[in-house]
Amino acid sequence: MRALSIPALLAAGLAIAGLPGGSPAAADSYPEHAVRLIVPYPVGTSNEIFARVFAQKLGEKWNRSIVVEPVPGAGGVVGTKAIASARADGYTLGWVSSPHAINAAVYKELPYDTVNDFLPVVNLASTPMVFVTSADSKLTSMNALLEEARAHPGSLDFGSNGNGSSSHLASALLASMAGVRFSHAPYKSTGQLTTDLASRRIDFAALGLASAAPLVQGGKLRALAVTGAQRSQAMPDVPAVAETVPGYQATAWMGLVVPQGTPRHVLDKLARDAPGIIELPEIQRQMASMGLSGDPLDAAAFARRIEQDIAMWKKVVSEAPDIEQR
Repeated sequence: MRALSIPALLAAGLAIAGLPGGSPAAADSYPEHAVRLIVPYPVGTSNEIFARVFAQKLGEKWNRSIVVEPVPGAGGVVGTKAIASARADGYTLGWVSSPHAINAAVYKELPYDTVNDFLPVVNLASTPMVFVTSADSKLTSMNALLEEARAHPGSLDFGSNGNGSSSHLASALLASMAGVRFSHAPYKSTGQLTTDLASRRIDFAALGLASAAPLVQGGKLRALAVTGAQRSQAMPDVPAVAETVPGYQATAWMGLVVPQGTPRHVLDKLARDAPGIIELPEIQRQMASMGLSGDPLDAAAFARRIEQDIAMWKKVVSEAPDIEQR
């Protein structure tokens, strides 16, 4: 993987957001035929589901088909490579989420440059994860969890969706910022993870809000804290980790990128039209049902988010003893 050029990423974002130029005629005629949207995640995941809903509404606005193409594999690497390798003509868009930045830290080498092979266009939505325990666990709060970890280093087992996953890194970040040590138990499926969590075979885990909410409401799990910078409207009574560990934040996000070299009129049209889609009432309802919040960031702000996440996760990976670079 070539060295990450953060100034290049920011420059690209600023260029999309603010520089003059582009052809109004070209912008008005684009797209002239169907557009494909590559989603580097499996069918049925929150990314793929929401991408389809978003693509349908954007396609209706453009009066063109936007064909969602899931290309899963290697935690998003396979599909992200397909985005980078696509023709930069505006007819291939890319859907990326938090693993886009995580992979830049977890992988020693990638078949693309996370910064220089893409142009961030707009961040669309975000959601926190939720730290949860068994409903009958003695760990009744984030403070209780950390006190136990300090008293008995390494005694608490946390589950994750695998080495280098978002759930793994959220717990590794917690350990780093709180100055404690946990033991890692990676799982191949969320279903097995939650089963073992509910039966106290493991002590805690960071789950996606949409996965955690029904289990918490059903009395199988207890929510300790959400990973966003502040409390979530979906779980207003659950504190943020930052209330116990100041500065903690591990937000999952979703947004659009395009291959480097995509014409300016395409970027302009996407920047103008995409944020409005998430304001539609039916999209708002869909997001609420998935635990998502509208989080529209323009190209420059989206570039900064990616930059900050890359830096944060590289630091976590370098310090965590249980994260194996691939």
